[in-house]
Amino acid sequence: MRSYLRKGLFTWLIIALGAILAPDGFSETKEKESVETLESIRVTARKAEESAKDVPFSLSVLTDTELENRRLESFEDALRQTPGVDVYSYGALGGDFMRIRGVGSLYRIGEDDTSVLINLDGVPLSMSSASMSILDIERLEVMKGPQGTLMGRNSEAGAVNIVTKKPTRHLEGHVKGEYGTENTFNTEAVVSGPVTETLSARFAAKYSGYDNQIVYHGTDDPISKPKDAIVRGTLLWEPTDKTDVALILGYEEKKNRTEAMLLMPFDDKQELDAPPGSLDSERDSQRATLDVTHEFENMMLTSVTGYSQMDSNEDRLLYNKTLARALLGLDIVEGNKTYRSANMDAIYQEFRLSSKPGSDVFWVAGASYYQSDRDLTNSYDYEHVASYMAMNGKIDANFKTKNYGIFGEITYPLMERLKVTGGLRYTWDEKEYKSSWTPSATNPYAMYYGPASDADEMSSSFATGRASISYAVTETINAYFTYARGYKAKAYQDLATGYIFGGNNSDLIVEAAKVNSYELGMKMETPNNRAGLNLALFFNDIKDDHVSYVDLVTMTSKIGNNDTQTKGIEVEGFWKIGMGFTVRAGGGYTDAEITGVPEGSKDVKEGNAIPDTPKWNATVSITHHLPLSSFWGMTSPSFFTCITNRYVGEREASAANNFQLDAHNKLDFRMGIMSEHMEFYVWGENLLDEVYQLYGVNFGKSAIDGRDVLAGGCSRGRILGLGVAYRF
Repeated sequence: MRSYLRKGLFTWLIIALGAILAPDGFSETKEKESVETLESIRVTARKAEESAKDVPFSLSVLTDTELENRRLESFEDALRQTPGVDVYSYGALGGDFMRIRGVGSLYRIGEDDTSVLINLDGVPLSMSSASMSILDIERLEVMKGPQGTLMGRNSEAGAVNIVTKKPTRHLEGHVKGEYGTENTFNTEAVVSGPVTETLSARFAAKYSGYDNQIVYHGTDDPISKPKDAIVRGTLLWEPTDKTDVALILGYEEKKNRTEAMLLMPFDDKQELDAPPGSLDSERDSQRATLDVTHEFENMMLTSVTGYSQMDSNEDRLLYNKTLARALLGLDIVEGNKTYRSANMDAIYQEFRLSSKPGSDVFWVAGASYYQSDRDLTNSYDYEHVASYMAMNGKIDANFKTKNYGIFGEITYPLMERLKVTGGLRYTWDEKEYKSSWTPSATNPYAMYYGPASDADEMSSSFATGRASISYAVTETINAYFTYARGYKAKAYQDLATGYIFGGNNSDLIVEAAKVNSYELGMKMETPNNRAGLNLALFFNDIKDDHVSYVDLVTMTSKIGNNDTQTKGIEVEGFWKIGMGFTVRAGGGYTDAEITGVPEGSKDVKEGNAIPDTPKWNATVSITHHLPLSSFWGMTSPSFFTCITNRYVGEREASAANNFQLDAHNKLDFRMGIMSEHMEFYVWGENLLDEVYQLYGVNFGKSAIDGRDVLAGGCSRGRILGLGVAYRF
């Protein structure tokens, strides 16, 4: 009941914001500013506005124009086109995971075990709870290297700063519709403008979906038809020219995002041999953010208050028929199902003071508080497969987290060209855990152990920091060296099972991970912003990062810590050549290896490569605009083209390095006619029609022929479509 009340409240509040923006609510419109500016890119990666060139660490920025040109519809797509960033998913909701430069858990111990923080309008979220649909975004900032100094928890590898568009003082908006093969569709609407002399509002909505490329065996019926819906309403109150108050309400719903693991190698037609309807999922989330900013004579005061809530549930299979036959020689239909549900509430509060934009001395200082309450239920029906597993039953768990932090960072000019940066954060972390296990009737241990329960709590405190020195070689080139200390606190694993058989908490708590990161870089930006180039050399030394695995003797979930090292080089830049051409490109080399393994580890060895981290990656995007003579009543029409190719190199699929995932290219395009108000275009994804591997799992030796049974997720093939947009 509480969940339904929350959904209703958020939905009606957002609809009310949309009603405020009815045409009668607009005052006299103003002329829009030209979108074709050549100003330096401004970012808030360090929680205060500054030029991207002045940030003393690697930073990749995707603006709204780039997101539109490349037709990036989700943050996963956008992040995958960022050098050094690896995003992979096991297909199910909450299964997304990200590493930057190879830094992160080898295998997550739970949904909260993330190494890259998602910062949405100033409020921290994990990938499992963040809204991942791109809707009305101003820019996307990807910060590389430990960001615990200013961003806090879960940012040992980096952070992603997402800034949504704010209400405008003139009427603007758009409607857009797309349709393509495999019933791929996208509809979107945005309207923004003034309501009173001091109040403005913005409303955005999006509904999209497609047919899964995987079909049920022997049919052409897709195993799922994923649908995503997201709405967001923003009110901006400006009582004075020194004070801004922004209220942002958002709701998102995802349906039918199913996990479908197929036997590898994939056939030309991807089929799943499973009972129809055996896979299903749904997740909805809502959030509210209140951002208050006041400008004093010499500094800025900001308060950010955030609330987020998420519900999800999923039906899965341990094995489909094809996998069961290959691995066990059995034609399994029933008795290997899993069901998972999760619920999380989180609140966040931050107060900070910072320098004003353009100040000679950049500084920011503040305090933050985070609290979350997460319920997790996992139910397993393993009647015909490994019924003796501890998992053959129901596990209910609750996790509570409280996190307090104080932080500050300053960049001070020692000389005209020489600047030093120092930052420090101190964090207090408190966690609580409760779990209960109820065995299934088919579990042979049910009569011996029966229901069992466990509880624990812990606290820790730690410091993170950053130090940099930068030198302006010329007016357009900055060079810098940065050292950063990252930390990921001790944590509980989601599926602790040791207590079921009278064990202790050795399989419950994973130790904290520590990162020492070093980066030598250069940033170049021409005075008119027609060209830019970023170059970085990096080295990361990670101690005790997290890993989970299954003990095949006791069939219980285990956790441990691995040491790793990553090093490499990245380059990224753009060039507005002229005659309508703009080229953006980036790529890198990452050497990521495991340097220390837990005692008793059998398959994972020192010197193994970190999984899902390719040595080579690159992205190239070419955009062209060709002015045309007016026709069909269009004002200032032009023909535009954007072609983007993303290359991902060969990489290990598992920490044991027992098989590899192939390299692949993903070639996309968007092309059409645009004018002041109208746009008609065609688009395509994966033009090369490569059905490549998204992830892979080695299930072990086949009981039939002794060969390794490999399975994984596959990409969608070629998708082509049409689109039309109207802007005002």
